[in-house]
Amino acid sequence: MSNLVAEIAEKIQMLSAEEKHALVRLLLQDIDGPDEDADEAWHNEVIRRVKAIRNGETAIRALQEWQE
Repeated sequence: MSNLVAEIAEKIQMLSAEEKHALVRLLLQDIDGPDEDADEAWHNEVIRRVKAIRNGETAIRALQEWQE
């Protein structure tokens, strides 16, 4: 581990959990770039599920039943 990484790791220990989460999100976005494909995939999945419900291909389970 380089000196810079060791120094950063030491400073990370002083952050709150919320700050660490924000840092992880920032690092992942920097590495992977924006995840526009995931947004489109979720949009398409929601549309698919709504169509299936409307066409009677699937039923909505009651929340109480689902939680059991």
